Amino acid sequence: MLDPNYITGFVDGEGSFSICLSPTNFKDVRWEVRPSFSITQNKDNRGILFKIRDYFKCGTIRPNRSDNTYKYEVRSLDEIDKIIIPHFRKYPPQTNKRIDFEVFSSVVKVMKEGRHLTKEGLKEIVDLLKKLPPERKRKYKPEIIS
Repeated sequence: MLDPNYITGFVDGEGSFSICLSPTNFKDVRWEVRPSFSITQNKDNRGILFKIRDYFKCGTIRPNRSDNTYKYEVRSLDEIDKIIIPHFRKYPPQTNKRIDFEVFSSVVKVMKEGRHLTKEGLKEIVDLLKKLPPERKRKYKPEIIS
């Protein structure tokens, strides 16, 4: 079993807390919000991803044949809310990835409350994403919140 502090340190260097906004045709707000926690490693180091998956007891590991890497990813809102976020609340990141985590967990909270399905909630999410460090901030088109 891996030490929880080791996992947080590993994620500080190799992990990602991300929120993806994609256009969709089946919701009133016309945008889907998708949170994802992931860690990518080259093929030779993929064993650590299996240990991390075993620690969290959730998520999937898949190869990316284009660059010979493997990705451990948790996309289930429920697993992110009940497993991933509590871990990083107890063992917080020590780098600026802490900001990523705080924004990520705030967006997940909006989603768990169902507010991402409203225009006001989507605007709140876009405003939260603006708090990310400039190198990780995406520009969102005005029509997302119109």
